[in-house]
Amino acid sequence: MAARTATTGAKKKTPTIATRRTKFLKKLAQTANVSLSARHAEMSKSALYKHRQKTPSFAAAWDDALGEALDALEQAVIERAQHGVEKPVYFGGKLIGTVRNYSDALAMFMLKAKRPEVYARLSEELPNQDRDAAARAEVLRRIERLGDADAPEDPA
Repeated sequence: MAARTATTGAKKKTPTIATRRTKFLKKLAQTANVSLSARHAEMSKSALYKHRQKTPSFAAAWDDALGEALDALEQAVIERAQHGVEKPVYFGGKLIGTVRNYSDALAMFMLKAKRPEVYARLSEELPNQDRDAAARAEVLRRIERLGDADAPEDPA
């Protein structure tokens, strides 16, 4: 099936279903957004979901694509938590510099996700204020332990 282009009137070849599904999966791996990926591939979400239901290999490829996108997002979150984000500082309407902002909440979210046996336990046992203090203390304890491991051995 071919469609005519608006500018030249020439016939334009419509991509095959397989090509559009591949295009959907590539966009899904970049965005983790089904709606956006479906539009990008010029397919309906309902058709994609039906195909996913009927075809285990497509469902697996879909899950892999989502996993890839979420891995990239997770890495970006870790980078932000570790290295902060530069924010502009203005004075008198002029840019005078930047400041690096860190997010304790973002770091705690990642720690709870990656080490629930340590950090999620704090959420269940303590009220909010105590939970935050206990979590910070645990993070500082672990950082100190890492610093001790990097220290050179005492030659004496």
